[in-house]
Amino acid sequence: MCNRFQRGRTLDEAYTYGCDLLFHGLALAVCAQEGIDLRCKHLDTTRVSRSGAYVPDSVEQVMTITDGSSQAHRPDLKQAVLERMVSQDGGVPFGSNSWDGHTSDIKVFQERAQALVAAFQHAPSPRYLIADAKLSHEDNAPNLQTLGFIMRIPTTLGAVAQVIVPALAWDTWPRWDDHTRDQCLA
Repeated sequence: MCNRFQRGRTLDEAYTYGCDLLFHGLALAVCAQEGIDLRCKHLDTTRVSRSGAYVPDSVEQVMTITDGSSQAHRPDLKQAVLERMVSQDGGVPFGSNSWDGHTSDIKVFQERAQALVAAFQHAPSPRYLIADAKLSHEDNAPNLQTLGFIMRIPTTLGAVAQVIVPALAWDTWPRWDDHTRDQCLA
């Protein structure tokens, strides 16, 4: 029988072990059991905002909840950053990490790319990291030289906007499967 004391001890042990590490281990075990392909990893971050008072339980913090949402221009909100990695095969989340409120996506992507360089050496080929354009920051160039990566470049760049419409009209995109096609332009 599970009572409140056992639940409390279990939550304390999970906190001591590390919630993100526990989530990662459980998610990878489920992916292995269900045969989910993890060669293509989609990486993204999101900012989580909340209102109201935030009083930490202790001085020891895993992450810092920061006043003021930098993107929403709302100084009354508290924010944190959540990094999530999901599989291309079904969008199953298998990696998660919490970051301080004003951590830049560039820093998050750089640290994740460094960690993946070692992991990809022992993974079956081909393997790719898929992320938005913030992955391609110059500080991350040494990591990107050793990683296979696919990046979505924003259409706000003039050259991208000029190329997308003709590339879609060419209809020469090689198929990976029934739902996925790609086109490489240099």
